[in-house]
Amino acid sequence: MAAAAATATTAVPRCSKREGDIAGIAGTPKKGKMGRSSPPAEEVEAFLAAAESGMARRFAAKYNYDVVKDAPMDGRYEWVRVGP
Repeated sequence: MAAAAATATTAVPRCSKREGDIAGIAGTPKKGKMGRSSPPAEEVEAFLAAAESGMARRFAAKYNYDVVKDAPMDGRYEWVRVGP
């Protein structure tokens, strides 16, 4: 039994990279963040304006109130002014 244990070998995986190659990788930035910049201000403004107008349309359809004009609309709710 001792002879069988002495002759048994274990396969060890070999890495194709050398230590110097691995050390060089640690200092490099990730590919996903390289060359990334924020979108132009006009594009951001157009995106937010479209989202805001969509929200205003949905709110007006649900509550019959125009938030852009700050005025009630005809519909299922009756709006009454309570303050000055």
